[in-house]
Amino acid sequence: MGTLLILIASLLTLLSSSIGDPGGPGCNRCHPDDYNALMKIYNSLNRPYILASWHPNGNCSSWKGIAGEFNGPVPIPAAISNLPYLTSLTLRKLSNLTGPLPPSLANLTRLQRLRLDYNNLTGPIPSSLGRLASLNSIDLSHNQFTGQIPSSLSNLSNLRDLHLDHNNLSGQIPESFGEFAVSPMYLYLSHNQLSGAVPAALGKVDFARIDLSRNRLVGDSRVLFGGGKSTDTLDISRNYELEFDLSNVAFSKKLVSLDINHNKIYGRLPTKMSEIESLQFLNVSYNKLCGEIPGFRHGFDSSSFVHNKCLCGPPLPTNCDSTLREPQKLSSKLAQELSQGFGKGNRDPQRVDSNVFQNLMGQVAELLNILRAQVAA
Repeated sequence: MGTLLILIASLLTLLSSSIGDPGGPGCNRCHPDDYNALMKIYNSLNRPYILASWHPNGNCSSWKGIAGEFNGPVPIPAAISNLPYLTSLTLRKLSNLTGPLPPSLANLTRLQRLRLDYNNLTGPIPSSLGRLASLNSIDLSHNQFTGQIPSSLSNLSNLRDLHLDHNNLSGQIPESFGEFAVSPMYLYLSHNQLSGAVPAALGKVDFARIDLSRNRLVGDSRVLFGGGKSTDTLDISRNYELEFDLSNVAFSKKLVSLDINHNKIYGRLPTKMSEIESLQFLNVSYNKLCGEIPGFRHGFDSSSFVHNKCLCGPPLPTNCDSTLREPQKLSSKLAQELSQGFGKGNRDPQRVDSNVFQNLMGQVAELLNILRAQVAA
């Protein structure tokens, strides 16, 4: 059982053909095509009591929109596509609204806003949505959609916000998503099964908000950052395999929220990061960051920084002096091991015990990892 907040937003007022013959009692009677389409929707929903005003008198200008409950499961009525003047369609929070998106939605060429979130819709997102040139807002979040994200969505030159989060989408983020025309752009792809690298082309887009969290993305995602961008929210957390040096990354001056936790991001926290006056939320925990935590204008507690390689300083209890001396300790120990393995104590300088060699290589690797994280500024 779910609540249908709006079936067709301003449905009866958006039909440009709803005015009949001028004058007389029938002056507001709707066009026969619109009337027939609405009656098909009414019948496909099994004539629910909440549509009592939709009686077959032909005067759909007096019918009321829907605000109530349905027993289901119920698919999206295909007859909706017979309303060519529809500009806004909202069907949300209906747990019994199931099935795939009807391909006939592509007939709604004047549609500007499509909101179908918090339902149980299934199947792939049809690529035909990319033909609805008037669309400026799409929200298909919190459903059960599967398959790849259609690259055709980037053809929508008026699209300013796209919500595909909380589904079962897979595959890579389309390279064509670097061609979104509207700026700034709002993109939400979190809580899916997206994989592969973040397309470099996304660096061309000025995202106001972008959320790619809780996927399976890998590699370098620095293209999402930039000092000249309008980004106020950036979330790439819990991808686990995103890996790049944060030391020299430039951040938007409008940044309010940054979440990069549970990845393999290394390097230092840039000092200029602490100069972002708008920054209200920060989580860099569970990465491989090193060095001293800069003093942020808005204080963050230790949970924002825990479980990194060698971050130090308040609010963490780790003293930076001891942490930053670790490379010197390792290098001294390594020099001692080298002396023992290759020096006077070794009868044959051309031969080294395998255990000694493995120990040396392990220390070299550890030293290099720490130096790589700490030296970059």
